[in-house]
Amino acid sequence: MTLAVRKQERTEMLLKTIDWLGVMTVRQLQRIHDLGSYRNACRIVSQLEPYLHVARGREKVFYLNKEGRELIGSDKEVKKSMQIEHKLLINEAYIYFGCPGDWRTEYRIEHKEEIKDIIVRIGSGKSVMKKWIVADAYFGGNIIEIDNTRHMKDNMKKIENYREIFKLKKINPQLYFFTTTIQRKQKLEKWLAGMNHHVLTFDEIQ
Repeated sequence: MTLAVRKQERTEMLLKTIDWLGVMTVRQLQRIHDLGSYRNACRIVSQLEPYLHVARGREKVFYLNKEGRELIGSDKEVKKSMQIEHKLLINEAYIYFGCPGDWRTEYRIEHKEEIKDIIVRIGSGKSVMKKWIVADAYFGGNIIEIDNTRHMKDNMKKIENYREIFKLKKINPQLYFFTTTIQRKQKLEKWLAGMNHHVLTFDEIQ
């Protein structure tokens, strides 16, 4: 295999990782692909820049541009938004768990149940009760929630929704919350009492 072919394979491998996670930082790509020193990782990312949108701020953030998507055959377009920081924190959880192969983001958990009470049913057809919730991420029976800018009352409401759906589905999965401060961690742990849960701050995993 020639040097040019090896370089092309590495380029496509790195671009596929960026596409998989949507948006990344240099340090995240460095850790996932063991790119050596931070300086070396920056050099490699600079070589990828023809295929990337790059935002430079406190830390360089990048995602695929049209050329990058076309090179690896991806139709997943990422646009700059207020959700970028949230996506980067999801990446931190992904790395913390060892980059699981069955990792899924925005994972929908749904419960459907036929309503048998004739008073509730409408007409002669079947009526179905449907409840659902969207987790930030999921892998191997583990549900992941990222709490960075969410109001605490919204966290409490989402936890209660999880509690209800788990009860309906008769499941008890591991629910992980990653949050920003010890104070928020303590509140989340109180609300999650009785559920199979684990709460960590980002300082504890980075």
